Amino acid sequence: MSALPESARVLHAHLHLMDRQVVREVDGRLLCKVDDLELADRANPYVKSILAGPLALGPRIGGWLGRLMVGATELLRPEEDPGPYRIRMHLVSNIGSAITVGGDPEPLALERWVRDHIIGPIPGSSGERPGKHSGERFDEHPAGHPGERPGKARPTHAGPTRLADIPDELRMSHLLDRVVIDPSGEVAGQVADVRLVQDGPLLGEATQALRVAGYIIAPSHTGQLFGYERARGGARPALVSAIIRRLHRNSVYATHEQLDPSTPDGPLKLRTPRDRLLSLTEL
Repeated sequence: MSALPESARVLHAHLHLMDRQVVREVDGRLLCKVDDLELADRANPYVKSILAGPLALGPRIGGWLGRLMVGATELLRPEEDPGPYRIRMHLVSNIGSAITVGGDPEPLALERWVRDHIIGPIPGSSGERPGKHSGERFDEHPAGHPGERPGKARPTHAGPTRLADIPDELRMSHLLDRVVIDPSGEVAGQVADVRLVQDGPLLGEATQALRVAGYIIAPSHTGQLFGYERARGGARPALVSAIIRRLHRNSVYATHEQLDPSTPDGPLKLRTPRDRLLSLTEL
């Protein structure tokens, strides 16, 4: 098989978005980190919002620490059924070493206090994605494509939107690290990353969404991916690239049509035999 033709911008969720710092365009102030991503449309998912705060990070971490994060935040938040705070993707003006957003959001004092005073002192929690978290919701005024200057966005203090109010709730963390099985029931690996192409539905009036195009499936023993294992070329150390590509020689890529992501729990199922999938070096 040959490499996939791409005419739109291509990103990978884990490599380029998850855990990245989110900064305010007007002054570069750190607002939060990307604790998760909200996806819309289960049939043809695309990234709709950045999710931040303990109610986004807790479920992603899981275990007792994740439950503590969620429980402490829900106890202190005034809403009856609070949800994670969201920044709409159409407000994103640039995706690089950090994610830049328009508007004038203020960090959430409560979320920061919970993290600093309740979660932070717990042994083992200090390295869990520290940072200030933004909780403002924004009016739907378009910002432009990533890399372009956004239009003016006005913050609103109406409170967070609960994911329970959003039909077909799906988060990126529901897909990453999931075990994948082939049509015969054999384990094919796990989802190491999700490939996104910026040719999805319009967000606002001008920005196209990052559409889920496919899934990088790697054996569980190969460890974290850093991008070297993908297509050849570019400014990357040749020896390191060669070694990592060899380590990931059994890693493959499944398009969205070749894998069923709708299973809420348990392994995700391939619709295509593993030996017919594209190699990572062909991406």
